[in-house]
This record gives sequence, C-alpha cells and structure tokens, in this order.
Amino acid sequence: MTDDTYARRRRRLWRFSSVELDEASWILRVNGISVSIETKPLAVLHELLLRSGEVITKDELLDSVWAGYMVVEGSLATAVSKLRKVIGDRSGTIIETVPRIGYRLTAPVEVDGIDTPLAPRFEFEQGDRVPGRRQWILAAPLGDSGAADVWKACHEKTGELRVFKFAETPDTLRALKREAALSRLLTASEGDAAPIVRLFEWNFEHAPYFLELAWGGEDLLHWSPDEGDERQQRIALAIRICRAVQAMHGVGILHKDLKPANILIAVEGGDQRVKLVDFGSGRLMDSALLNAFNVTDPGSLDAAEDSSDRSATFAYRAPELIGDTPPTVASDIYALGLIVFQLVVGDWTRTLSPGWENLIDDPILRDDIACAAAGNPAERLQGAGVLADRLSSLEQRREAAIEAASTAARARELARVEERRRARRPWIRAAVAALGIGIVSSTAFGVYAEDQRSRAVAARQVAEASYNFLAEDVLAQPDPTKSAANESVVEAVKRSAGAIDRRFSGQPGIAARLYVAMGRAFQKRGEINTASQAYDHADRLFRAAGEADSDDAIIERLDKAQLQAVSGDLAGMKAAQASVEREAQALGARGERDKLGFLLATTRGTLAYLANPAKSEQAFRSALSIARRYPDAASVPAQLKVETSLALSMMRQGRVTEAEPLMRRVVAKSSALLGTTHADTLVARLNLLQTQNLLGRSAMVVAGASRLLPLFNERFGPDHRSTLALHSMRYDGLAALGRYREAADDAKQVWKGASRMAGANTHQALVGETDYASALCQAGSASTGAPIAQDALTRARKAFAESYPLTHAIAYYTAVCLLDIGRYREAQLLLNGVDRAKVASIVGDAHWGGQVDAALARIEMAKGNRKAAGELLQSASQSMQNDNDPELRNAVEQLNRQFGTS
Repeated sequence: MTDDTYARRRRRLWRFSSVELDEASWILRVNGISVSIETKPLAVLHELLLRSGEVITKDELLDSVWAGYMVVEGSLATAVSKLRKVIGDRSGTIIETVPRIGYRLTAPVEVDGIDTPLAPRFEFEQGDRVPGRRQWILAAPLGDSGAADVWKACHEKTGELRVFKFAETPDTLRALKREAALSRLLTASEGDAAPIVRLFEWNFEHAPYFLELAWGGEDLLHWSPDEGDERQQRIALAIRICRAVQAMHGVGILHKDLKPANILIAVEGGDQRVKLVDFGSGRLMDSALLNAFNVTDPGSLDAAEDSSDRSATFAYRAPELIGDTPPTVASDIYALGLIVFQLVVGDWTRTLSPGWENLIDDPILRDDIACAAAGNPAERLQGAGVLADRLSSLEQRREAAIEAASTAARARELARVEERRRARRPWIRAAVAALGIGIVSSTAFGVYAEDQRSRAVAARQVAEASYNFLAEDVLAQPDPTKSAANESVVEAVKRSAGAIDRRFSGQPGIAARLYVAMGRAFQKRGEINTASQAYDHADRLFRAAGEADSDDAIIERLDKAQLQAVSGDLAGMKAAQASVEREAQALGARGERDKLGFLLATTRGTLAYLANPAKSEQAFRSALSIARRYPDAASVPAQLKVETSLALSMMRQGRVTEAEPLMRRVVAKSSALLGTTHADTLVARLNLLQTQNLLGRSAMVVAGASRLLPLFNERFGPDHRSTLALHSMRYDGLAALGRYREAADDAKQVWKGASRMAGANTHQALVGETDYASALCQAGSASTGAPIAQDALTRARKAFAESYPLTHAIAYYTAVCLLDIGRYREAQLLLNGVDRAKVASIVGDAHWGGQVDAALARIEMAKGNRKAAGELLQSASQSMQNDNDPELRNAVEQLNRQFGTS
C-alpha cells in the first residue's frame, strides 16, 4: 500500500474492544494509552479494520502491506503476532487465524469521522516561506529522490543557510521522528565530534511536519579534488568517511542508506569534515541507549520488521538484503566499500561488476575494497574502522608487501632446491590417480544443483518428476551414490534406465535431466562407461527438447568432458579438449563469469592436469577467482574441490611444501562442513596423505593409507577410483620401504579394479599393471613380472601410441624387469628408445633421466665394459644429488658395490 493511499484514509477514528486507531496521527491507543508499534503490524491492523468480520487472505495482506517487496509468509505471521501482543490478544480471539487461508478481525468495530480536516498536500516552490518558520525562505530543493521534500532555505535577514525536511504521511512522519531521535542520540553521545549536521528544531504536531537542520555543505557527488596528488586526496577523504561511519556504528546506529548523496563535505577552519545525513531509514541496535541519553523513543528504532527494513537505494544495497534478510553492520560496510571504490576511481556511476578490479592499479587498495564489498557478508571487513586503518596504512603496507614478496621469492627458491633433494616424485601413478579424486566428476554436479535451485519453476517440475521416477522405478532409493558399495541398488538404477524413456516420452527435457543425474551418480562411483552412456542419452534428449543451448545442456557436456579427461582413454581426452573449446567459443564472455565460467575453468584445469600442470594451476586459480567474484557461482564444497585440484597441480610441479598447508586447510574445512567421513573429506584426506608420500614419509603413508582403506571400501566400494588411488599410494610407501611382496598386492588390486571399472587400456589400469610387474621383479620374481610388464607396454602402445609419455615410462619399467632376467639386448633397445624429457614431464622430476643411466650402466657392466658403465654411473650419481629417489639411490649403490667403490 502506498503512502498516498494512507493519506486518503486518514480521516477516520477506529474503535474495537479497548483499542483505538487514529488515522489523522496514525496513533494506536490501548485502554486510552498510546502504544508504540511498528509500521507493518499497524498496516495489517488497518487492512483488517477496513474489512472487519471478513476473512482476508494471506496473499491479499502481503500484496497490500508489503507492496513491491518479495517477502516470505513468515513476515506476515510475525506482524500479526506483534499486533496481538500490543492489543492484548494473546489467545487469538480478536484477530482470528483461519487455517491455510488468512486472518479475520472478529470484534465489533466502530468508526467515526475526524472533525479536524486534513491539511492539503503541500507543493512548495522556490521563494516560498517555510510554514511555521516564516523568516526562512525556500531557496532550492535538495536530494536525489525527486520528491521535493528536502529544501535549502535562507534566512531573510542574515542570509544564513539551513535545511528543512518535510513530511505529511504517517510513514514519512515516522521517518522524521526516527531521524530526529538518532541525530539527538549521536549528538548526546559524541558532542561536537558527531558526524552529523546539527538539529535545531522539529515540528511533529501539525502538517506539514518538518526537521530544521544546519547547512552541512555540498554532498559527495559535487566534491572535487584540489590541485596536487588527486589519488592521495581521494584516499584521505575516504578515510574521513570511514571514520564517520565508524563513529555512527560505535554509538549503535545502522544508517541503512549510505550513498554519496547522504554524505556531506563541510569545510571548517580550512579542514574538510564529513557529515552523514538522512537517518530516516536508520536503525538503533539497542533501544536502551535512548533512555541512557534521555532521548524520546519514536518507536521501532530497533525493529526487524519495520517498513524501512532494506536500504532505500538499490545501487548501494548489499546482496544479502535482496529478499527478507534484515540489515546489519555488514550491509552498511558493503555500501561503504562501493562508495570508496567510486570515490577512488572518480566515477559515481561505476558498480562492482566483473572487471572492476582493472580500474584499481594498486593491488593493496584493490584488496581492501574487495574485502569491504565482498558478496558474502561473513567475509567482509568487521567494521568501518578496520577499513579506515587499512587505507591509512597503504604506503607502509605496500613497502611491507614488496619486502615480503622478495623474501618469499628467496624462500621459495631455497625450498625448491631442498625439495628437489628430498622429495620423491612417484608421479606416474600419483598423477594419474589424482585425476580421479580431485574436483573432477563432481564440480559440475554442484554447479548444476545450484543452477536448478535458482530456477524455481523448472527445478520444481524436474524434482517432482525425479522423485516419482525414483520412488516407483528405483526401489525408493533417491541417491544411488550414497549406497556406494551396495550393488543391488546400483543394478536397480541400471535396470530402471529404460523406464526414463517410457515414462517421459513426451517430456524429453525432464528425461535428459534424469539421465544427467544418473550419469553423475555412476561417475561418482567410478563407473566410467555407464556414466558416459547416460550422458550420451542426456545429450540426445536435450537436442530433442530444443534445449541444446540451455545452461543445463552446457553443464552436461562439460561434465562429460571431465569424465573423458579422467577416463585415461586418449581418444576420449582429445574429444573432451575439442568439446571444451567449442563450448568456450560459444559462451564468449559468459564463460568468464558465474556458474558456467567456474565450471569451464575447472574443466580446463582437469584437461591440462597431466600434460601441462602450470596451465592446469592457472585454470584452477581462475575458477576460484570467479567463485570469489560471483558468490553464487559455486558452493563451498565445490570450491574446496577446486582448492584440492589446485594443490595437486602444484604438487605436479614439485611444489609440495606449498601444497601441503593448502591441503591441510581443505581437510579442516571439509571436516567441519561435511564431517570426517563424508566422501569429499575422505578424498581430501587422501590428497593430504599424497603430500606426505611426495615428501618421502613412507612409513607415515603406509600407516595412514591402512587406516583409511576400510573407510574407503565402505564409502566408495573396492573398485572405485578413489579406493584404487589409495591402494596406489600404499603401494608407493611399501615399495619405498622395500616391502615389495605387500606392495605387489596393492598394485594388483589397482590393476584389476581399474580394468573392471574403466577398461584394461586406461591410465589407471596400465599404471597398476606396471606397478604390479615392477614389484614382482624387485621382490625376486622377475620371470613372472617381466611378461606382465611387456603386456602393459603392448597395451599402452595400442591405446596411447608410441610417443605418449606414459608409454615411455612403462617401457623403462619393462626394461628393468628384463634386466633382472638377463635379457640385456631387449632391455637396451627399450632404454635407448625412452624419451627422458617426456617421462620427466609426467613424473615432475627434471633429473629422472638418471634412472635410465643407472639401468644402462647395469647393461654395460654385464657386457664387461667398465669404462662405459663408469661414465653412466657418474651421470646417474649426479642426478641422485638432485633427486633422492630410493629406486635411483638403490641402483647407484648396487653399481658402486659392483665397482668396489661403495
């Protein structure tokens, strides 16, 4: 309901029970005593009075009282509860609740006309005298609302300037009373230092009501810097504004309408002073402060349901206030951060839209603004004083940042040197295993879920169809992934797949989304082929529904690309790369923001993970940046998965000591958010254990993996990629400790499990087969292990071609097995064909070639060519100085013993 509507109805006096509502003054009396009540409950009462005895529906009340706002039904219930409390209707017999419909006023109602006629609406013009203050002449209207209710006035004799704010309706009168009370409170608390203009007089008795205020100078929109360092002047003024807001908050007042037009710059004694104005929307955090300073309470200064709940100006309204969320200090800080940004760049039309950071060349200042205006209120600076302090110390912080960056660079370089000496890099298996246990196969699912929640109608339709389908066709099991190892449920889902086409033959869009959900369920289980088939069905149905370009269809295609990227199938990986580039080209700028931008970046990171870890890291950092800029782009669990992948890409580049603390933070956050045995947390714990593996803490790795395996078997099942990755890690630790028989058991589990789930020619299966052969050979069973290694090499050449890095790595391990059974010629041919640079790229160790030198030295020793063997041994020993890999160390030590020099 508008103010004009109330103005037209203010000529009546309503009475019922012991209650009286005076429309002329908008005052409620109970038993003859005026009571304080908020605007919304009072407006609800007014609607009930207008139709006393009738049932008014909830929708009617919401449309009338909260016109123009999206509020939940609970707001109406709260208003009715407060109204009943004020009028003494605790039993609900006066204001009756009609279940599922609305409310009715049951008491007999009397209504009388008010004898005093309502004053006509005022229409001021320049040169008019202020009603009741005739010595003041209206000079010019102020403000940016266009309501002409704020005027600059000049004294007819002295020429002194003042400001008059007028009101005539109950709501605007209430705003004047609110502003007067808050101004008096600030003055009483802060004295002359109060960041407000002085309040001289007020008239709340007769219309037009007004406040008489001192002239406080021009607003911020009209401010301009003097000659000199313009940036420094803007920063200095921003600090003063922050201090003014700090003082206001310190007294316990929320402004709720901070904007440049409500910030005045007064020049006093050659200095600029900031004044905050227009507290008509303000709120008091604790009404007890009014009594402490003997200020009359106008009512609802601390009310959460008041009509002025949200910031009056949309452009400066914090994101969380869209809807029914009450304002807080954090929402004022958001507006303050935006104002500081606009002030610094010198453009009041600028918003914090994507790319705003490019307008701030100072990264320290850019971070300060980002922290003040963060989309998530929990991530904003804790107060205006904090922002003022940060802006005041910009220069010192710049110098400190430069020094810290220099120190960190030196420390990183030293750490890299040390890591190259200490860290083992079992990256042939670790890199491949990590592909299946980072963000892949789950990020798109999170993006899809968030997107569906934001599309209410479509989401509801899909949800209803999904639950009916699952209840009737899948044994009432709504989430196959939660039954991880329960094969009976999985088989039920597989059997029910055909029912989708039958049940939703006329609704291909819904059928497509069900196939997507099914694909993700099997993708999480590691059933690559089944998941891929589901995605293919979904893609076909999206096209049939004419939704091939919809966000859901794009997300499905990117999800499938991630599946192909981790499948270990070369053709699938190439197809995924081509698919992602097509989507990126089609999306254009949309591919750099929001949910689709986040997902596109993570998919690119996954695709680049094996071949180009630096590019992969860049993509994952881009995804996290998008999530920070667009709070709805990804859920917290999805962001944690990307942080995990970021850590893995850092490990791939040998930066284990940087990745370890990041993984510890991910584990801690995931444990707190999801629980210690949630699937995501278990995967995070696995990757944290991987950092210990790479740092050579083999005993710790074996113990940790052994503790986790029962949890992984229960949660995921024995053949899931994550479970197999954990077996690979324990294999690595056992092999490093020389426990090759036990290591062989883990490697065999990986080989057979990956073969069953994804195929014998996939990355994980081939790595497991190679590890198994290598463990057998090192355990003294080379005659058994060598043929297995040769089989793995044949499969790799067929699946990935001769030039693929994994093929060269498998060729090396096959050659070592052949050496153990005396087949030197075949071994030498394989070793001579190994591309050391390609294997080094996949294992993340530039010095890996020393392993080939050691193997070739063994061959030369067997031939009796000690000179050639010595030269190769020297080369291998030099590599060992930079890479403390146990396999290389053992090989060098064995050769030294043969030479008699150990």
